[in-house]
Amino acid sequence: MLPRCEIKIHPDKIDSRLGSVKVQIRTGLSQLFSDIKKHYLASWIKDNIQKEECCFYVQGDREGVCMCGYLKIHHVDDSIKPESNQAVTWDRHNHVRQVPTDAFGDISFGGLGQKTGKYVRVSSDTKPEVLYQLLTEHWKLPPPNLIISVTGGAKNFYMKPQLKAQFRRGLIKVAQTTGAWIITGGTHTGVMKHTGQAVRDYILSNNSTEGQIVTIGIATWGVIHNRKPLVHPQGRFPAYYSQDVQTQGHMSCLDNNHSHFLLVDDGTNGRYGVEIELRSRLERLISQQPLGNKESGVRIPVVCVVLEGGPGTLNTIYMAMLNGTPCVVLEGSGRLADVIAHVAGFPVAKVTLSLIHQLLKRFFCQEYASFTELMVIEWTKKIQDMIQMSQLLTVFRISEDDHGDVDVAILQALLKANRSSGSEGRESWERQLELAVAWNRVDIAKSDIFTEESQWKSSDLHEAMFSALLGNKHQFVRLFLENGVCLRQFLQEDTTLCHLYTHLPTSCFFLRLLVKRIQTERTAAPLNISLRLVSDEIRHLLGSFTQPLYPLPGLAISYLKEDVSVNVSIICLDCMSAALAASKILKKLAEEDEEEDDEAKEMRELANYYERHAIGVFSECHSCDEDRARRMLIRSSPSWGHTTCLRLALEANDKSFIAHSGVQTLLTQIWCGELAVDNPLWRVLLCMVKFYWNIVFYFGFLLLFSVVLMIDFQTTPSWRECLLYVWIFSLVCEEIRQLFHDPDGFPFNKKAKMYIKDMWNILDVLSILLFIIGLVFRLTTSLFYAGKVILCIDFIIFCLRLMAIFIVSKTLGPKIIIVKRMILDMFFFLFLLSIWVLAFGVAKQGILINNEDRLNWIVRGAVYEPYLIIFGNMPSDIDTTQFDISACTVNGTDPLKPKCPVLNEDQRPAFPEWLTIILLCVYLLFANILLLNLLIAIFNYTFQEVQDNTDNIWKFQRYELIKEYYSRPALPPPFILLSHIYIFIRRLVLRKPLQGHQTFKEELSKEEEEELLSWESFMKDNYLQSTRQQHSQDMDQRQELTHPGHALRFSVQVSQSAEALQWIMDALKSQGFNAIIDAPQLASPGKHCKDESADPKTKEVEKKSYHVNARRLVYPGSNITRFPVPEEKVPWEVPDLNDSYRHFHGPHDFLRKPCFLGTGFNENTFFFFCRTGMRGRGSLCCLGPNHILELVLTRYEASIGSVLEFLSVWNREESLWELPGVSSVGGALAATWGEYRIGDTWDDEQLYVLQVYEGYVDDIRNTDSAWLETTVLNIHLDRTDHQLADINRMVRTQYSHPSYHP
Repeated sequence: MLPRCEIKIHPDKIDSRLGSVKVQIRTGLSQLFSDIKKHYLASWIKDNIQKEECCFYVQGDREGVCMCGYLKIHHVDDSIKPESNQAVTWDRHNHVRQVPTDAFGDISFGGLGQKTGKYVRVSSDTKPEVLYQLLTEHWKLPPPNLIISVTGGAKNFYMKPQLKAQFRRGLIKVAQTTGAWIITGGTHTGVMKHTGQAVRDYILSNNSTEGQIVTIGIATWGVIHNRKPLVHPQGRFPAYYSQDVQTQGHMSCLDNNHSHFLLVDDGTNGRYGVEIELRSRLERLISQQPLGNKESGVRIPVVCVVLEGGPGTLNTIYMAMLNGTPCVVLEGSGRLADVIAHVAGFPVAKVTLSLIHQLLKRFFCQEYASFTELMVIEWTKKIQDMIQMSQLLTVFRISEDDHGDVDVAILQALLKANRSSGSEGRESWERQLELAVAWNRVDIAKSDIFTEESQWKSSDLHEAMFSALLGNKHQFVRLFLENGVCLRQFLQEDTTLCHLYTHLPTSCFFLRLLVKRIQTERTAAPLNISLRLVSDEIRHLLGSFTQPLYPLPGLAISYLKEDVSVNVSIICLDCMSAALAASKILKKLAEEDEEEDDEAKEMRELANYYERHAIGVFSECHSCDEDRARRMLIRSSPSWGHTTCLRLALEANDKSFIAHSGVQTLLTQIWCGELAVDNPLWRVLLCMVKFYWNIVFYFGFLLLFSVVLMIDFQTTPSWRECLLYVWIFSLVCEEIRQLFHDPDGFPFNKKAKMYIKDMWNILDVLSILLFIIGLVFRLTTSLFYAGKVILCIDFIIFCLRLMAIFIVSKTLGPKIIIVKRMILDMFFFLFLLSIWVLAFGVAKQGILINNEDRLNWIVRGAVYEPYLIIFGNMPSDIDTTQFDISACTVNGTDPLKPKCPVLNEDQRPAFPEWLTIILLCVYLLFANILLLNLLIAIFNYTFQEVQDNTDNIWKFQRYELIKEYYSRPALPPPFILLSHIYIFIRRLVLRKPLQGHQTFKEELSKEEEEELLSWESFMKDNYLQSTRQQHSQDMDQRQELTHPGHALRFSVQVSQSAEALQWIMDALKSQGFNAIIDAPQLASPGKHCKDESADPKTKEVEKKSYHVNARRLVYPGSNITRFPVPEEKVPWEVPDLNDSYRHFHGPHDFLRKPCFLGTGFNENTFFFFCRTGMRGRGSLCCLGPNHILELVLTRYEASIGSVLEFLSVWNREESLWELPGVSSVGGALAATWGEYRIGDTWDDEQLYVLQVYEGYVDDIRNTDSAWLETTVLNIHLDRTDHQLADINRMVRTQYSHPSYHP
């Protein structure tokens, strides 16, 4: 026996405690998983990321402060040594060591902006590969499609409100649409602050963390203010950072609007610029990553956005442009940005030292005094080089008439740089298109890629089309379809379509249906979707009346995007059937996905869009050729399961399409017996008489039925009653024929469902069943009268069935539809009314009558009498003044009288009269006034709603009636039994199929099919063109009315018109024509017109530049920079240069190398004019001229003799084509190329040698003391020359390096 427990717990408390335990367990598991992730991240960071700390204390200028910038107390014990007291020079490379980082985790800011972010303290020598792995794998950032490196002024500066707004809006838009990473300095000052405020505005306006803008701040650890809370050996999750700008002094606070921080540490404190090199290396690494994880050769692009800025910014953007990074400069942001923007459109020769002096003085104001002459020279040279790289420089200017934003300027700058990157022709356009698709900027693709210059084939766009479909970028899909993508070619391989279905969005309801079907069939995994499964699912959605079809439409509707799906249907040959089929599929999906209201609503809206598209195409066809349009309706479509447009519209319940005048004309022709001019009168009468015969005979049936019920209903059936039974039997046979016979080829279950859905068929079945029951009762003696009652009720149903015949009437049909809708509304009203009737009836019965046990009188008192009160039949038993004891029975013994109410001693009613009267008044108030007026309002609403759409509904139901009577046998009941006997003998006895009705379905030959579809495609193009023109006109009108420059352009047009009229008047006067009246005064011409010839920029002729490549700032193969020689100091006509030039010495280390001295040159012979910015030998072989020989080897093409070919080599590193060249020895032209001596071939009569050029070469290796001179020879070879094979072999041998591709 178990021990007795004194603790008692209620079962409800047990459930509540179990629920709380479950919540605690769930919370604990979540916390456990979070702790495991944090522990793993901390372990990985400690193993892979280091920080730097000073390991040798050297006293600086201040007491107790090391030369590294940190206090002595912040150094470890072993770093303070006795030797430090001696005069030792502190060196970062020798006195700084790397240890595992101690600052990482989540950073939390107070106030507005990014609530939490990620941060880590890293060494300045950290490999960028490790940082990229941290960002993408551990911080879970998706790989970027674009890197936006924002640079500029590090101190706070003023920006005009309009420019500030455009910068913020454009920066966020380009980052949001392209999936870009924004990289800044990360502090709360200058351009970084403006970037952070742009992110903050986006977050506040969206009020959601979805679609977070990735803003990475790369800052110097040693200049971060309040960085102590960030330090913890195991990481901070989170670290609460205080942004105290007031007390930061010369330090800087982190910006609270950045999402990620890389804090670069080099072991020093208080020194800015430590992060620049690591930031550059990280950006370079990211730019080498493939775009979109594909091996197409396209890398992640990088763009530099410049605001304001000083000397450091100039060096940053100059080096970025040398590395091929495009830069966008915002004019009006101040200082350096305005200097560059001012000279960006000038020729190089006009950018002189004096102009730069003026601009620096203008835009730098007081800072100009700190610029030395050498700095101005350096700035001039760098700005000149940047202007020459115009393909990498874009200036964004604010204009009142230009509504372009910064985002457009950024993306256009990238495309402009890509076009000039060396890619040839089609490859360049394809890379630009892939970038635009990755950014999801269809506006850029339309304006910059799909231009008249680019001619696209369908195969060229297949890869981009695939990417757009996978990325659910419907606007790009539309653009590709409009520019020539052929779906048949694109989906030629089934694997492409399978791959697209497999990568449908996870939220797609169609994908969930496919997975459900796969799991039901227990076949492959959900990702292995076969076309058979897709085809089966589409056929299920479309309807089993179709045959198996190609699974393309499922792809269109799966994305649930209007542009995608509509364009897929538009591009199909059978576009009208495609639109109607898609409408049917989407409505079916909406029915099966009723749980998702928003998604189902979107499906229904898209289905309506499909229907409108089908109506538009059919309207275009019908207006052009009515006969062809009608054939389109009944044509059997092989692409859509051999069904017809008319059948698809009916299955999709597309009432607007069926109500089209062209469709109704077809139905009218069928209804009137294919009425046409060439039809004889007897044929028209024969086709029309079928319906009217049925009406006349149905009236005869009702007349016979009524006569039997009222006059001739005998115990033994009379001949009239027997005729009625035969008539009913013919109706039963006809209903059975309709159920089993279907010319459309529906299976029986589908036909049965369609039969039951029709309300008139339900009435038919009900009337037949009641007649059978009444007949059975009528044939029995005991239930004879009951049978007659049932048959009388059945007569009512047969009379109601008469309304279905008059649906075809244009006058009565819509009214019958309204009556049907009102009957449905009345059922809902009766539910509300029954509540009040029962409430009042039961209360009244209980108060008045005590223990009534007769059921009939209970129903009469509780239901019937309260119902009659609504229609004005006031009760007399609730008022004692009208009480008559003779009208009731006291004990309920008289079955024909109601039971008397409770009586008192005076034999008067004892119930509270005041209460019953109040109940009656309240009941009348709600039932007669409220509910009846509610019913009237419901009927009025239904009438108005249906009346607006009654015509469409009537026309839609008219089709089914026409089809029913068209397919019926010609004879009316009861003579229709003869037709049924014929059908029975033909089908079951003779086993012969019935002849199908071709009126609603027509099989065309292949030639007729192609001709009709081609015509439909032409009509579809006309419809789309007219739609686009209408849309374009509407947009143009709105833009003209709202454009701020409309008035200015109008005034310019008026001015030009005045000028033209003035010229006409002057010309007429010069011919001797005089006006009758004086001419009106015209406006002065040309006031608002801009004279392009007056612009000095357009008139400036570019002068020849000298030593362009030879003045490249960084000497190749080294870290040594040249002296920046400006353009104006290069020509030899410039006399003496100042001392800064004369005494500048180049890389003396190069002079110490062994060198071959040319004739007349030695190590003491130099040109001190410093035209290239460097003296010495450099990487050339000798001082003075270094001779090379370059060959232009030509031959004629084998098949076409007029095409001249030449040999060239592609240098992958420099991205340019080169001629095969050889270095000569000692300046001799008889050079040796491999084993082939060029000079020995000149006397060969078979070779044609022509000297093309001889002289100086502008090479990047040139210095003032050593330069290249070349001799270019053209050698024309015949394809049969024996030297040709040797030359090919030597070219491949000499240029076998991977950097070259011959």
